[in-house]
Amino acid sequence: MKVIVISHLWPRSQAPHLGVFVAEQVVALSKLCDLSVVVPIDRTFRREEVKFREVVKGFPEFRRRTHPELATVPGIALSTVSYRSPLRREGHELNAAQRLADSLRTVDIKGVDLIHAHTLFPDAIAASLWLRDKSIPLAVTAHGSDVHSVRPGVLKILPRSLERADAIIPVSGFLRERLISFGANSEKLHVIPNGFPADHFSAPITVERDPNKIAFLGRLTDIKRIDLLIRALALLDAKITLQIAGDGPLRKKLEMLVNNLGLTKRVTFLGMLGRDQIPTFLSSVALLVLVSQREGWPTVVFESFACGTPVLATSVGGLPEAIASPNLGVLVPEDVTPRRLAAELRTALQRNWDRQTIRLYAREYAWDKIAVRTFELYRQIIY
Repeated sequence: MKVIVISHLWPRSQAPHLGVFVAEQVVALSKLCDLSVVVPIDRTFRREEVKFREVVKGFPEFRRRTHPELATVPGIALSTVSYRSPLRREGHELNAAQRLADSLRTVDIKGVDLIHAHTLFPDAIAASLWLRDKSIPLAVTAHGSDVHSVRPGVLKILPRSLERADAIIPVSGFLRERLISFGANSEKLHVIPNGFPADHFSAPITVERDPNKIAFLGRLTDIKRIDLLIRALALLDAKITLQIAGDGPLRKKLEMLVNNLGLTKRVTFLGMLGRDQIPTFLSSVALLVLVSQREGWPTVVFESFACGTPVLATSVGGLPEAIASPNLGVLVPEDVTPRRLAAELRTALQRNWDRQTIRLYAREYAWDKIAVRTFELYRQIIY
């Protein structure tokens, strides 16, 4: 079976974690079929890239974004297609998708059995326009952020685009319901969650677990509400500490909050961790905490489970499906207050968790098993 994956989300030297879940799925699926990847590159100037300082320096940010050093995968053919969207994409989404579709026409699809597009916009919509007069089956995966942050212009053109898809793969049941509300045909919807790279978590970890240490791992953005977690920490016993792994636009603001609350000795900002550092990090803490406003199917939850570490998270998106049992972690309401969160953290830290049960649960979501489910869906829509 010959498959082409279309995804603008793909790891690159300046953003190694971008779309890593797509790359990991490709690796797993490549054991089952002949896979190649096409990465769309939007070469339109963005507002922040044409400021005076950028112009004087020769547009370095624009050059880095539009000429990325993409991560390669042994045995996987990787190529790019470039396109230019309207300077103001909002309200012109169909135009942007059509321009990408026009660029995709340069892709050789002779002998290809299926196209798999990741994210609704621009990839899936552009793929549907590209393939509308062709008989090649199209599968579309919706990962979460593309559904949660969908713009009115995308919503307007989405139902017709999804009609062209032969299979639509939301990574959680929550996203399935959202897609139905957008006009997707429920008969085409097949929930298949993202997996996690179990091989990375199979080696024995000798690090000692700190029963008083909690952790966050992810991008430092408003949606993740790390400020809520920091404020809850201030209400806990002084022996409880927090390690924040990741980076993002809110880092300086969060560091100021930590300083203002007098928590500098209890909160550590680790910055970005390499993939090989994550198993040791998650094995060294008592609890992973994720109090996001919205989520799709965060892979970090299963990486934590693979280390025997329970997860305390808000009951949003696919998290109630991921933390399917109280033996795996704790769910708190989306509108949780710092005081309520502190109480839940205190209780979770005092609990004697069955870490082996948690590890065994994670194995069911290894990428190899998820890839088999995806491959079987490929077979279903091709044959």
